[in-house]
Amino acid sequence: MKNEIVVLITGCSTGIGRGLCKILFDKGYTVVATARNVEDLKDLPASLKLLLDVTQKESINAAINEVISRFNKIDILVNNAGSSIRGALEEITVKSAQSMFDVNVFGIINMIQVVVPEMRKKHSGKIINIGSISGKFVQPINGAYCASKYAVEALSDALRLELNSYNIQVTVIEPGPIKTNFFKTLVNNSSDLMSNPNSCYFRFYESDARNRKKQKLANPKEAAKAISDIIFKKRLNSRYKVAVPFAYSMITHFPDSLKEYLMKKRHL
Repeated sequence: MKNEIVVLITGCSTGIGRGLCKILFDKGYTVVATARNVEDLKDLPASLKLLLDVTQKESINAAINEVISRFNKIDILVNNAGSSIRGALEEITVKSAQSMFDVNVFGIINMIQVVVPEMRKKHSGKIINIGSISGKFVQPINGAYCASKYAVEALSDALRLELNSYNIQVTVIEPGPIKTNFFKTLVNNSSDLMSNPNSCYFRFYESDARNRKKQKLANPKEAAKAISDIIFKKRLNSRYKVAVPFAYSMITHFPDSLKEYLMKKRHL
């Protein structure tokens, strides 16, 4: 049976976004799947598939206008599109960090500025921002990415306060490490930097590579299922951890000195 709730999801090419589309569509929701390359969505079940680049206002406006013309509303926005780079802050390029922030941070703001006015017309809506457990504690050579996800936490908290009187709920999802193309893309984006044996941070890069090989990654389908259950709660909490290893979850509660001690020991 078709559900009239319209859900727009960014970054549906792979991983959580793709899994979430499948789950919600199978449940009968009106799912709008979007990606920078719409060809990546050809085998994905969805009510509507659109090209949408969260860093380009023209692309966003065109996509949202199409959704509104088809369905007359957007009930739920899932800001899932994300990017990452890795490397010591001394060595990463500012350009690469800016490109990542354009997606992870300013991309969310871009989407909010176009979608919120539509939600306000209906005096209801939900905004689900996909952050990361890395927005709760920092790891060496991952500082730029962590900073972008800390920003998602702050944006979500501010937005929740700003939209409260309009009955628009906001939450941030904090996934742990997920088995998706995300890490493959990360390595591709940072391989030259992190494979340089002459870098004074090379021991960090070697340690990081070892740790990622040993790291247990959660199934993206399970993460998407957990997020789908959260989305349709009547009242959303401010944040939710999803597929987070117990040790990572515990670290978020430790004092700063203990967090730093553990991170130093991990990368010896």
